[in-house]
Amino acid sequence: MKLEQMHYIIEVAKTKSLTMAANNLNVTQSAVSQSIASLESEFGLPIFIRSRTGVVPTKEGLSIIQTALEVVTKLQDMKERVLRLSQTMQAELQVASIPGVMSSLVKTVSSFKNDYPDVSFRIIEANSDLIMQEIRQNKVDLGLVGMRGSTTNEAGITFEPIWEGKIVVGVWQNSPLAAKKKITPAEMRKLSFALYDETYIHDFLHDFSEDHGKLSILFRSNNPNAIATALKENLAATFGYDFSFFDSPYALNGSLVMLEIDEVEQIPIQLGWVRSDTDKNVQISNLFIQRFLQHFQNKP
Repeated sequence: MKLEQMHYIIEVAKTKSLTMAANNLNVTQSAVSQSIASLESEFGLPIFIRSRTGVVPTKEGLSIIQTALEVVTKLQDMKERVLRLSQTMQAELQVASIPGVMSSLVKTVSSFKNDYPDVSFRIIEANSDLIMQEIRQNKVDLGLVGMRGSTTNEAGITFEPIWEGKIVVGVWQNSPLAAKKKITPAEMRKLSFALYDETYIHDFLHDFSEDHGKLSILFRSNNPNAIATALKENLAATFGYDFSFFDSPYALNGSLVMLEIDEVEQIPIQLGWVRSDTDKNVQISNLFIQRFLQHFQNKP
């Protein structure tokens, strides 16, 4: 059974006429008649019979025509999806991310561009609150953020978690604490901290102060380089969710040492992709997220 034969029997069933079906399909009546005869021979049963009201399907023919209609409809839907996707593949994708996973993001962009060279990218680094604001205002298509809980109750926003994280302390390799695997609240109270200006950092600091005493804060900043400088000079330690250090060059080369926090109950946070439900680039966004997960899934 060929695709053109499906179109022929569907059109004949609709018009109840070989002549009208042929005219609608811009082929000869004999082409339609011969094609249907060939199909009936292939199946070994009649698909149509002639009646006073025209050419009508047999009982078996109705089943064949219904199946053909489903196949043709699905093929048409696939063509339309491919067309929309090809149009989308010339779009600009604007992606915002918190620091710490930028290396995986850049690798994803490079890999994606190899397969879809007509897609252009704009990458922004910001904290989760600012990224959420940009998403709400449709200024970016995708945001990689930290969020407490696995979902958001905000209407019109979709959140897809990919990692559950916990707060860890970071110290420079020449710190006396670098040889340890864990750090206690008492040891943390003896340190100064340079912190990234992020809501979940503020929340942990508040909860820690309530339960274990106040910490000394050297400064807060949205500049990771400023924090790295404070650590290199042993002016401060830092803390943040483990996923925020995954792609840090200092953590990768061993200069920055991560310590688990002992004796502190933590509320986990989800790292995940957030986007507006009205995202105009939803198809390409889905493909990009899938590609990102391929680069991210082998993280420690």
